[in-house]
Amino acid sequence: MNNIIGHEKQKEFLIKVFLNKKIPHAFLFVGEDMVGKKTLAFAFAKLILCDNNACQACKTCTDIDKRISPDLYFVSDENNNIEIDKIRAVREFLRLKSYSNKKKIAIIDNAHLMGNDAQNSILKLLEEPPENSILILITSFKEMILETIKSRVQEINFNKVSRKEIEEYLISKGTDKREAEEISIFSGGKVGQAIEFLNDVSKREFFSKTIKYLEQIKDQEFDKRFEYVKEIYEDKEVVFEVLDIFERFFRKLMFLKIFNKDSGSFKDYSLLEIKNIIEEIQKTKYYFNNTNTNKKLLLENLMINI
Repeated sequence: MNNIIGHEKQKEFLIKVFLNKKIPHAFLFVGEDMVGKKTLAFAFAKLILCDNNACQACKTCTDIDKRISPDLYFVSDENNNIEIDKIRAVREFLRLKSYSNKKKIAIIDNAHLMGNDAQNSILKLLEEPPENSILILITSFKEMILETIKSRVQEINFNKVSRKEIEEYLISKGTDKREAEEISIFSGGKVGQAIEFLNDVSKREFFSKTIKYLEQIKDQEFDKRFEYVKEIYEDKEVVFEVLDIFERFFRKLMFLKIFNKDSGSFKDYSLLEIKNIIEEIQKTKYYFNNTNTNKKLLLENLMINI
């Protein structure tokens, strides 16, 4: 786990329960997207299943990276939903004998996208967990997880990683200091985002372009704002990237306001107005990701409220 950036307390806890042979049968990893929850879940699986302390080189570790390990089952959503059939498959998998005579591990990403039937199926699994099984639920919206599930799992919370840690990681990978500093600022504490920025210059250019758009948005008529929505609303990944940049932009404005610094074209906005915009962005993210609400109308409504 030493190659994972940040999350020292979380790593320390997981290593401790492993060494003490007191691993809970179920976890809930909670935190924003791209901060490293899934990366740490797979690293923990390596620690448990590898004979050489997650060596990163053996067949077990490489199979886990490829997600073809016979003792690891990974579930992700399809079209913003995790069907009950996938959860039934998880239950059947965890009942099987471990290929390595260690543990059977299931990781469910975006667990908040399980419907009620799927969550109730998980609940049955938690009430009678198979021997030598470990379930890891990963979510950025824990409020959508049933309380009865949350009461039966070990919750681990993940925060954003510091700019300094991200910058030092990038420099260790051969990035020059100026570029590392720029990427660490752009990534906003999200390690996954930093790695994407490092590997894809176009993503950094997109970030800069979106910030430039936001700096001018206050003086735009609604029809111009709606044109922007029309350009992006059909591409889910682009929308989430845009909303993430929007949120970071207004969070920065909020801090500028608090410390009486220049907030550019938004200098006339009160702290409360900026706070309300951030909440509107978060609400838009939530509904866009978790409901079938008209995506275009959602984004147009946000544009009206900026």
